[in-house]
Amino acid sequence: EVLNIMQGNRSRFDEFHRLVKRVLTQVRWVSTNPSKGGAEIRVWPIDANTQRIDLTVPLDKSGSGIGQVLGMLYVVMNTDRSSVILIDEPQSFLHPGAVRKLLEILRGYPRHQFIIATHSPTVITSSNPQTITMIRLQDCESVLEPIDSNDAKQLQVYLAEVGARLADVFGADNVLWVEGKTEEISLPIILEKIAQKPLMGTSILGLRSTGELKGKDAERIVDIYNRLSRSGTLIPPAIGFCLDRECLTPQERDALNRRCNNQIVFTNRRMYENYLLNPKAICSVVNGIEGFRSPPITEEEVKKFFEDSLKDNKYFSPFAYDGNSENWVNDVNGAKLLSALFAQLSETRVRYEKIEHSIALTERIVENSPEDLREIADQLVRILESGVQQNG
Repeated sequence: EVLNIMQGNRSRFDEFHRLVKRVLTQVRWVSTNPSKGGAEIRVWPIDANTQRIDLTVPLDKSGSGIGQVLGMLYVVMNTDRSSVILIDEPQSFLHPGAVRKLLEILRGYPRHQFIIATHSPTVITSSNPQTITMIRLQDCESVLEPIDSNDAKQLQVYLAEVGARLADVFGADNVLWVEGKTEEISLPIILEKIAQKPLMGTSILGLRSTGELKGKDAERIVDIYNRLSRSGTLIPPAIGFCLDRECLTPQERDALNRRCNNQIVFTNRRMYENYLLNPKAICSVVNGIEGFRSPPITEEEVKKFFEDSLKDNKYFSPFAYDGNSENWVNDVNGAKLLSALFAQLSETRVRYEKIEHSIALTERIVENSPEDLREIADQLVRILESGVQQNG
């Protein structure tokens, strides 16, 4: 009925359609037509100039988000006096892109006050709210806790500094910061499949650049992480950092750990890739890559490549290989070794892609040689258990 009335004001009706299309790009037009029950709304996924009403869809046969958007935009456009408009969980009927566009439109009507109930970080960041109120359930009672919106914005800046987003941590109980994207994806697999330890609300996030923790900007970066960890608002506390030991001396590791309130645990091996130097897993991965080589790579070839590489100190620099066949896997530059292996055995046809191939190797080892990852699995369990106990 209200859309039918609004059709009488052609300019406003055109503006209504323009806004609808901004939010829902698939909706080209909306029409109201007489029906036995009074009137029917039809959604046009095609240009109205085609006159193909037979290709339109009744609103009651469309997704619920379309009706919600039509209703909200109608109210916002046609309520001339200042009003309080309540919106409940907009992300439940719209995908994130549509939510962001809807909130951009609503911000263009400052005469209204919008109160939005949401569990979505997309809604919080897109709405640029004047106030934020956290509602917690305590002893069967809802307790409202105001949050300084300026502080929340500052936290978003801090997250951006470390390469994370509010969506990555919002709703988590704790955060475990790890070396990078590879570990961010691989370590939850190891916890689930090998340690059989659920994350239980902990988010594992990769640092933007661990080199910043070791360089001249270390104090600034550590301060940012500490501010995030101490935050009692939208950001859950950090339970620690799990980082590659790289080439740091014990003294350097101790000094860095002190800067981070003794929250850092270093891997026993030089880097995560050192745990992936499993010939069987490598053969499985490379032989599944189209065009890698014909005939297939064998485990003996991979082992021979490793043996030959041990004679070249460039794979150990700045360390010097001591000839101990058991310790080489700890000190070798695993990433450089895998890169050279891919290049040589594929005759430079395939380049080692750190994230893609490391994750594939992790999955193969978890499936066929889980004990190769037992050390790092146990290390992660200790971090999670100690961190959760500290944070209550």
